[in-house]
Amino acid sequence: MVNFFLISLIKKLSLGFSIIFFIFSIFFQLKFVNHDWIKPSTLQYYQSTPKKEIFNKNLEFLNSMNELEKYFIGTINKKKLNDIESVIFADQLLRERFFHQDTIIALQDNWFLYILNFFSSNRNNSIYLSSLSPDYILKSNSAICNQQAIIFQSLMKAIGIEYQSVLFNIPRHPVSFGHFASAVNVNNQWLYIDTNLEPDYEIRDPTIFERLLNGDRDLFNNLYPTHTVKNIPDGSIRILYKNKNPAFWGRLFQDICYFISNYAWILLLLIYFASRKLE
Repeated sequence: MVNFFLISLIKKLSLGFSIIFFIFSIFFQLKFVNHDWIKPSTLQYYQSTPKKEIFNKNLEFLNSMNELEKYFIGTINKKKLNDIESVIFADQLLRERFFHQDTIIALQDNWFLYILNFFSSNRNNSIYLSSLSPDYILKSNSAICNQQAIIFQSLMKAIGIEYQSVLFNIPRHPVSFGHFASAVNVNNQWLYIDTNLEPDYEIRDPTIFERLLNGDRDLFNNLYPTHTVKNIPDGSIRILYKNKNPAFWGRLFQDICYFISNYAWILLLLIYFASRKLE
């Protein structure tokens, strides 16, 4: 009796939710749906645009990670670039490929993620909605610091160069300086890379990375003159995720929400027919 009741309940719930999820997946595809009710108003990282931002419209054809890696590695082989030249090329390539602006996942692509975001404490920012998929980001001409770092590090992984993430969280009035950059190991020396805010510095100089980690205020203010700080407390600049995807769990979360948004109704329908057969 208990098993029969349980199977009957599963059957009814799976059918009901299957219908709901199917309706939602169609509804959020409609053009007249208003997105404003769940549109984030702020971003999780510093949003000041570089003073002389570089953008090359001719690179728009690099609209997937596969295309970008093929172009990147092909150019390296054609020009016979060594490791440091390859790193400099990757830095310049991403500076030219993107504007400094967040690529947010569209409501129609992942409505379940928007629903979760709306009921979370981050409903007014893009922490959950900012895409962590290189392929999705490359469909756009814009990317913020963590998005560009993810793509840059993917290129380093493709050519076998060690990398790690550099995270900034420096107290500053009126808004703390939050930023995300990268470091790469070339000839046993770690070099600092920031394709996003595009500071003017010598990439080949390993002391840049060391001095930043040591809280060199003068260097920081020289690199980022529009974000000057009075001091850099210990731990405000740190390194993490050596040779690892810094957004692994966030990307997994977004992918699960994507599956629920687009295919959960099919899975629930299969559960309905299976429970009906068992019943």
